[in-house]
Amino acid sequence: MANHYLYGTILTGEAVAANNRGDNIGNTTTLQKVFHQDDVHTSVSAEAIRFALRYRFQLEAPESVNRSYYSDKGKLEYKDEKISNWDPNGSVYIDDDLMGFMDAEAATQEKEEELEDESEVSAGKKSKKSKDKPKGKVTKRQSPLAIARAVSLRPYRGELSFNCVSGEKTKGQLSLYSAEMHTTEYQYSFGLNLGDVVNKVHIRQLIEAIIDPPQVAGNHARFAYDFSPASIVLRLTSAHSSRIQNCFEHDELNRSYTLEKLIYRVEAKDIPASELIVGGEVARTEEGKQLKKLGVMVLPGVYAAAEEARKRIAAIADEYQVVAGG
Repeated sequence: MANHYLYGTILTGEAVAANNRGDNIGNTTTLQKVFHQDDVHTSVSAEAIRFALRYRFQLEAPESVNRSYYSDKGKLEYKDEKISNWDPNGSVYIDDDLMGFMDAEAATQEKEEELEDESEVSAGKKSKKSKDKPKGKVTKRQSPLAIARAVSLRPYRGELSFNCVSGEKTKGQLSLYSAEMHTTEYQYSFGLNLGDVVNKVHIRQLIEAIIDPPQVAGNHARFAYDFSPASIVLRLTSAHSSRIQNCFEHDELNRSYTLEKLIYRVEAKDIPASELIVGGEVARTEEGKQLKKLGVMVLPGVYAAAEEARKRIAAIADEYQVVAGG
């Protein structure tokens, strides 16, 4: 059977991003930054987005995830740290199924023993012998889900807030601090190899999580930035390349965004219009109407776009029927 992929690009609404009590340079709390289109943009890591999706799975059904985050302990805990129960023909945890895993502890232990032997030889406690050791075993599963970094739609222009520590001041300690802020939308893209997902119902749960994610990024004092999609572009295809990654671009002249490159690719037949689903606020724009004229399914809401994606996936084959849901 042919490979099938679900690709997507999400554009959030406009909000103020900050990361109080996060990484500091001097007394300034910074935002991560990347160069994009020859300008400085703020960014949120793919790991932070994956963590948020995993945490949503935990909130919905704690028994369905292998790795659970406990805020009181500030760490992840494993039900099956050695992945001894991984059974591609049976029941699998949703996070192991979608996000993969790797356990290389056996190989690490072998390396530690080798270093101990070398240390003892150097100290004259034992002679160096040539002997064959069994190689360490690595248990792993490649992730069917790929997520790209979220990049701000708007360039970063150096917004800063200046603050002062409240309460009694300590002599000799700096009481002033500042935090970088950025008023912007963020966009990020993902790709999912549908055939590599063992339990197909997890595809539906992932789509639901992307449409309604918990908070993303931040430190122990997380900033309330809504990472749910204001607009979404989805592509269900057998093509191995997405061609819709970061398809939203900042339109500085109109203080908005544009899908000009996406429209061009549809017009050029590089992306079949029948494979695309567009939903959300973009449907009300002139470019959204233009995409509709080109044959793209353009829907007024992101939930409607997600439901259409589930229906199309369910129609691929009988094994995907569970994706449609009830």
